[in-house]
Amino acid sequence: MTVVGEGESPVFRIASGDNSLEVTVERGEARVAFRHGAAGRAERDGGDLCFDAPLSRMLAVSTGRPWRIALPGAREPEVRRTPQGLAVRCAVGGLAAEVAFAFVRGLLRLDVTWRNTGERGYEDVVLGVALPLPCRRASAVTLPQVLYRGNPSADPARTVPRLGVGPHRALVVEEHRLPVPCAHAEWRSRGRVPTWYATLYAAEPGEGSLGAVQRGHVTLLAMNGALMFNGVPDTAYVHKGKTAPYDGGYLDLPPGAVHRAHYALDWGVAAHPGHGFRPLVHQGLGLYAPEGARPLTLDRIVHYKTAAMDRRWHEAGGAAGFLKFTGPGHTPGFLYGWTGQSLKLAWCDARVGLERDQPWRVDRCRRAVDFYLDGSAAGAPPGLRMSFYSTEDRAWSAFERDGETFISSRAYGDALCDLADVIELLGAHGHAVPRRWIRALAEGADTACATTASATVPPLGWRLDGSPLPQEPGAAGLACVLALLKAHRITGEAHMLRRGEQLVAHYRHRHADDWAKPFARATLDAVCEDKEGGIAYFLCVYELLLLAGGERRRAWAEEAADWLLTWVYQWDPPFESGFRTAGWPGVSVQNHHVDVFFPAYELARLGELTGREVYRRLGELILYAFGQGICTKAGEWGFEGLGEQAEGFFPTNWQARGTSNTWNPSWVTAQVLSQALRMRAAGQPSPWRAGSGRCTPRGR
Repeated sequence: MTVVGEGESPVFRIASGDNSLEVTVERGEARVAFRHGAAGRAERDGGDLCFDAPLSRMLAVSTGRPWRIALPGAREPEVRRTPQGLAVRCAVGGLAAEVAFAFVRGLLRLDVTWRNTGERGYEDVVLGVALPLPCRRASAVTLPQVLYRGNPSADPARTVPRLGVGPHRALVVEEHRLPVPCAHAEWRSRGRVPTWYATLYAAEPGEGSLGAVQRGHVTLLAMNGALMFNGVPDTAYVHKGKTAPYDGGYLDLPPGAVHRAHYALDWGVAAHPGHGFRPLVHQGLGLYAPEGARPLTLDRIVHYKTAAMDRRWHEAGGAAGFLKFTGPGHTPGFLYGWTGQSLKLAWCDARVGLERDQPWRVDRCRRAVDFYLDGSAAGAPPGLRMSFYSTEDRAWSAFERDGETFISSRAYGDALCDLADVIELLGAHGHAVPRRWIRALAEGADTACATTASATVPPLGWRLDGSPLPQEPGAAGLACVLALLKAHRITGEAHMLRRGEQLVAHYRHRHADDWAKPFARATLDAVCEDKEGGIAYFLCVYELLLLAGGERRRAWAEEAADWLLTWVYQWDPPFESGFRTAGWPGVSVQNHHVDVFFPAYELARLGELTGREVYRRLGELILYAFGQGICTKAGEWGFEGLGEQAEGFFPTNWQARGTSNTWNPSWVTAQVLSQALRMRAAGQPSPWRAGSGRCTPRGR
């Protein structure tokens, strides 16, 4: 780092790596510029200009309620060197401000000190930092978990976070709502540098707020806690489609009062248009150094989750499977895929049985699979299957939405993937597998992925007459594509790999090439950008990497992993019961809680396959963090049964902050148990090879 610049119009510069900061004072005005260039170049010619604005447009002070984004101007600026970098003092409104700049571990730290040096006090004050950028599109902005490129796939009839709407055209949310507490934007340059990005972090997250405003151009904002939801000040997003008044984030500053805030900045050139979000994950890891909780070993997680699994086993009247719910208040039955995952629990049962030499568990798995394949095709179009079996009515049914019955491509794809995993598991251990299991998998995957020229990816679902739903398919059908790739692994059928890779390429072009329309609509209870669509895409490209290798597939997998990691908490908002949020992922831009649905094992394995240690470390951090909230004694976390765990934990003002629910569908058990079993066995060689014939068919 260097500090240079003297003369009639002083230019003060500090540099670190490819980035440099310049502060220029001329005619009573201080200007701040960020430059980017090759290492060392910034000292010679300043590098390429990324950002340039007067300090007057960077310091916000609002007084009175409701607050507004006010920039009263910076008067009488004074610049001085410090042992760490630079500091600028000025007057802003009726306050004195000092901004200290210093590069720390590659990021530019901004430590801002506000002082009331006058004789009168101020009430209802909102303070902050603004970063006016040379981009004009609201779709340039990313707020992790909250806003992805304008949330273009969110149902316009639903209340979800938006930018560029409402009276103030701003979206400012709590830091605890952001897994990576930052505001990010990227934009095209007309010069020789194609795509810039800038990220404004809360260096020491707590009760502040972050967001952006879009008025002609985009300005990133970091405030002391005041909120503005969809352009309406003093408003919080509190539940699905619901907002409520919020009176926090205001300060009283009597004479002599001091307020300090700490931020960090990163900027540079995106490796590919739309990929500027990727550094925010990795820079954030360095800034926040997440550790995550480890309350249980993998053995104990498996122990407790196996108890929860066993509680769900149901066999009566010819039916055999794992219940979606075990308690009162729910229609008893088996759900296959999405939140039910009866077949994933069957895989877990067989895996535990093979590890413990308990053949009765393998037999239970077989009965669960046989029951599904024996009955679920009744009433469904050829090649498709029903999703739910009511153990009371002894009847099969599908999903319903807006009065229409349909087979969900998301849920059906999940069930086929679980079937493939069962086949592979038993085959890998020398157990004979019925031919009809393999045939059902192959026919189902081929049918689900049999798209046409007018529909290049699987639909959102199918009516019971076999016609596709007309709604935007989003990423729901990716589960079917994953099933097709898994079916290739079992059958060795070349057309499955070829078709699967074609479909993955279609999805990448639609969603992940420049991320202008991120993955969305993969859940069945939300219509918006969601983590689950990105998970299915990641698992598809991960499967391709395992099957065929290659630098292109590796790049796709790492891109997908980075997008998924924007949903994962890198810090610990305050929470009752000592729950630590670091390592837990959020859900969607509509549902701002955290849950255990995440491919932690596959992320860790990706790190091993690619030599990227960060992915291995994070995969383990995430899975061990999921050990929290598991009932280990009666009454813990609101449960009586050992191994039960909540579907949702609430580190944000979305629902009851600092608490968890007792909604415990079977997927919560299936996801954690299957991930823990896989992680525990990591490194052990598998006898299975695609098309190797190790899966011995038997029967019809």
